[in-house]
Amino acid sequence: MTLKIESIEIYGYGKWVDHKIDHITNLQLFYGENEAGKTTIMSFIHSILFGFPSKLSSELRYEPKSSSQYGGRLFLTGTQYGDVQIERVRGKANGNVTVTFANGETGGEEWLEKILSGLDKTTYQALFSFNLAGLQKVQQLNREKLNRYFLSVGTIGNEQLLKVADKLQIEASKLFKPNGRVTVINKKMAEVETKRKQLKVAKEKNSQYMDWLLEKDNLEKELVSLREQRTHYEDKVIKLNQLEANWVLFSEMQDIQHQIEKERLVELPKDGLYQMNHYNQEINQLKLTINQQQEKMNYLNDKTEETRLLKVFNEHRDEIIQLIDQLEDIQAILQETVFVKETLLSTQVQLSREKQRLGLLEQENIPAVMTVDCRNKVNELQDKKNQIDLELAQLTERIAFLNFQQESLGDQLDKLEKRLWDNQTYQEVENQLEKSNLNQRADTKVAKKIKKAPSKGTVISLIGGLLISFLGQYLSNEIGWVLMIVGFGSIAYSLWSIVKNNKTTNKREEIKESTYSFEEYIQQTEIRKQWREKLAEIDQVILELNEKQDQSEEAKSQKVEWEKEFRLFKQKYGYPSHYLINELIQETDMFEGIREKTVNRNEIQEHLISMERKIVSWKEKINYLEPIIFVDWTNNEQLVEAIKHFFKEATADEEKIKDFTKQQQEIDQRIEQLIRQQKEYEQKRLRLLHSVKVKTEDEFRKKYVLDEELSRKRARLNLLEQQVGEYSALLETYRDKAALLESIQEIKIKLQNLKKTIEDKLNKKIAIEVSLKNLEVGGEYSELLQEYANLKSETQILVDEWATYKIAAELIERTLTEARKDRFPATIRDTTYFFTILTKGNYQKVFLKDQTITVQRKDGTLFEAFELSQATAEQLYVALRFSFVKNASDLIQLPLLVDDGFVNFDKQRKNEMYQLLQKISEDMQVFYFTFDESVTDVFRKEQIEML
Repeated sequence: MTLKIESIEIYGYGKWVDHKIDHITNLQLFYGENEAGKTTIMSFIHSILFGFPSKLSSELRYEPKSSSQYGGRLFLTGTQYGDVQIERVRGKANGNVTVTFANGETGGEEWLEKILSGLDKTTYQALFSFNLAGLQKVQQLNREKLNRYFLSVGTIGNEQLLKVADKLQIEASKLFKPNGRVTVINKKMAEVETKRKQLKVAKEKNSQYMDWLLEKDNLEKELVSLREQRTHYEDKVIKLNQLEANWVLFSEMQDIQHQIEKERLVELPKDGLYQMNHYNQEINQLKLTINQQQEKMNYLNDKTEETRLLKVFNEHRDEIIQLIDQLEDIQAILQETVFVKETLLSTQVQLSREKQRLGLLEQENIPAVMTVDCRNKVNELQDKKNQIDLELAQLTERIAFLNFQQESLGDQLDKLEKRLWDNQTYQEVENQLEKSNLNQRADTKVAKKIKKAPSKGTVISLIGGLLISFLGQYLSNEIGWVLMIVGFGSIAYSLWSIVKNNKTTNKREEIKESTYSFEEYIQQTEIRKQWREKLAEIDQVILELNEKQDQSEEAKSQKVEWEKEFRLFKQKYGYPSHYLINELIQETDMFEGIREKTVNRNEIQEHLISMERKIVSWKEKINYLEPIIFVDWTNNEQLVEAIKHFFKEATADEEKIKDFTKQQQEIDQRIEQLIRQQKEYEQKRLRLLHSVKVKTEDEFRKKYVLDEELSRKRARLNLLEQQVGEYSALLETYRDKAALLESIQEIKIKLQNLKKTIEDKLNKKIAIEVSLKNLEVGGEYSELLQEYANLKSETQILVDEWATYKIAAELIERTLTEARKDRFPATIRDTTYFFTILTKGNYQKVFLKDQTITVQRKDGTLFEAFELSQATAEQLYVALRFSFVKNASDLIQLPLLVDDGFVNFDKQRKNEMYQLLQKISEDMQVFYFTFDESVTDVFRKEQIEML
């Protein structure tokens, strides 16, 4: 089973909150524009499987801004434990994970590691996911790096290992170079050599020190000699052990020699087996030929008998001859039947097209001829529709005019309100003019006018407000609410004016001389009058607008009722539902032609049935031929041809029987001649058996098998003698294995003694070195010795660090080499297959030549990887990556994630890549994240998740 993510449920992760993706296919497309959340879903999969990034990590944690929940779960099938659910939520470190199995049991991180086969996040991201950046960097590498890059992908798939190896080599080069001078270790080595020379000079100043130093040198030489002896004995033990291990070969050599001496065969003819095979082959061929002739004789015997075909012909000879004479008439009827069927089919097609043109379904009945009542009903519906449409048009036009009039009056009111004085100013001017008293009569008139004008306007405003308010309560709709608000506003304004006038009258004596003229006051009075008139006009317009809108809604309801009535009319009389009233109101009957075609079709069908009955009657008369004519009797043309063929064969069979008797005599003579030849070869075979002193063929062949076996043993003996050639002298010395084991034991005792002697000498040398160190304490020599030791220690640390880098890099290289030996052939083979698909067969081979990835074009031209174009190199990289994942499927199975890896491919290359993704998804699950809109035309609807 293949591991597969069946569904994704996100509690909270980045922009995704309470989001679930179900029914995920083996090849799943995640499509969305930039910032649609594609990378967030990829990161979510990584986080659920391997843990949330730490807060100190450079990776984004995608903690949601609009939710307190953080995490989610994946539903997996096809794992080694069956169906499982992996849930990870906020918690310590990388989050708290819970693995739930199908039986309800749960587990933690340890079970998740088992499901993932111990794969970590870095390795998964390197092996099972790649993007455009991974493809683009291929062309930036030189020849050597590109080759190593491809080899690593083809073997273990982790190009990060190459970066690590290169980095280790660079770090090692910073520490030491063979011919370098400025590197750290080279400088330290020069300092150590200088200090050693200074120390040597200081040592020569101490005589006792020199004696012990001489004794130390002698001990070192003795130790070298003893170690050489030890090495000699160890090598000898190794050889003797190898001799003991190969003692079986020596025994085999002796057994083969004894067997060759024991078996002594008489001289066999070199071509004896060939002669025996030749005689057997000839005898078998003669027997086969005799059998064939006898079978042919049996065949002729059968043919001389009257055949079933001929029996039927003889039984119904007269009827068959009459039938042959009538075949032309039958064929004419059959041809006419075919013509009528074609005419019927053509008529049916025309009828279907006419129905389709008129909007009728194939099985739908044709409407009957329109009656007078029906036409009157259509005219009545048409008149009613015209009346409703006319009323709607008039109402729409009036409503539009009233809306325009309302806007116009509103604009006029706005202009007048801008010119109006506020009420306080108006009252003050009125009072001032009343107080001036320059002309008593004028003053009296003005005073009366000023006193009465506000009183009259206030009363009118108060009454108007009350009327508008009562009208708004009566309407009880949105317009009514507006009128109520306007009425209450007018009442409030009137009451405020009355109160204000009273206050103004009490203070009239305190107002100074007005700054406005009497003409301005008269003009302001006229403006106030116009403002009240316009306010009354706009109230009237609003009332009429509400009335017309109600009438319009009622007319629309009438139209809906008319449409329902028209629909019921079409259902009643069988007219298609999409027909309009204008189409039914026409004078001509649009279904008249299709009715005529239907009658014509029915007549053709009746004629066809009549002819088919004649054909059925004819077939019933010749049913005696059915057991011998093996054709489809429903195919009339084949039946006629079969009848003609039957008549031809039956007449021909009569002539053949006469020839078969003559052939039987010739075959009898041929069989007698073959039997004589068979006996001659059997005599030759018997003489060959007597020549090697055997009675049967099995004994004859065993002689040759034994001879061949002895030949193989002689060859084996030569091979063994070559293999033990270096041990030949030892083999002569130790012909007995017990003696060999005894010699090995003696040498091991000598080795133990040598080790004891070396250990004693080494202890003595150590004691002298301790004495030398005691002499070296103090003075200039002691300081030099300490400095020398410090330098050696520092140098050793640097050398250890350098060796660590070199060994680590070497281990990586060796790992790549070993991995390449294991899986590289299969990887290269699959790479060739995928690369051929991606390039439409333009490149037909990928192979390793002198440790270099090389491809072959279909014209035979070879290219190294770095010589390819950017797009072709990217295709080669994709083929290598896919082939690795395929060949690693026996180790681990996880979904393959591809993040917009092919946006730089042209349309043809993209289509080839999508075909390859489809093929790869047969063995593993593939998630493809992209913003390329064209990809939605390639994938099926159920494969696309729109983000």
